[in-house]
Amino acid sequence: MKIGFREIIFLTLMAGLLVVAFLWFKKSDGKRVDILADINKDQSALTNLRTATAGIADLGRKLDELQQAITFFESKLPQEKEMDKILKEVWQMAEANNLQTKKVQTMKSQRGSNFSEQPIQLSLSGDFNGYYSFLLQLEKLPRLTRITEMKLEKISERDGEMTAQMTLNIFFEPDTSAASAH
Repeated sequence: MKIGFREIIFLTLMAGLLVVAFLWFKKSDGKRVDILADINKDQSALTNLRTATAGIADLGRKLDELQQAITFFESKLPQEKEMDKILKEVWQMAEANNLQTKKVQTMKSQRGSNFSEQPIQLSLSGDFNGYYSFLLQLEKLPRLTRITEMKLEKISERDGEMTAQMTLNIFFEPDTSAASAH
């Protein structure tokens, strides 16, 4: 077989076509690699988003539970105008347990965002068992109370007798009509 001018041109064109096809495939392969990298990055971002939002489905349920807890505790808060009834109830509980009330002093109330707290200083004396019963009754009150300070002293000349100084905090719902009137 004799290679002539036509065959050389044909072989040159075929070689040129091969080079162009190679370059074109190389460029397309680069684009394909870039697209795959973008897909992997987007899939990673989507996975991170799914992980971050996994708890959101439970968020509504948790908010409902917290709202129920708030409603429960608010139901335990007496109105501010009922504070005198509460003081009388505490006084009667002390007397029912044979405790002598030496001092009942209300201190300045502290206001929170949705509640107020009324500290009351009490000074009681009597039998320790009666005082213990008094504390158990305080704990069972249908309202929120907290004892922030307590000091017990034994009366040395009488067996089982003691004096107690304590600060009892009673939580209550502030009177919003009086606050809005000011």
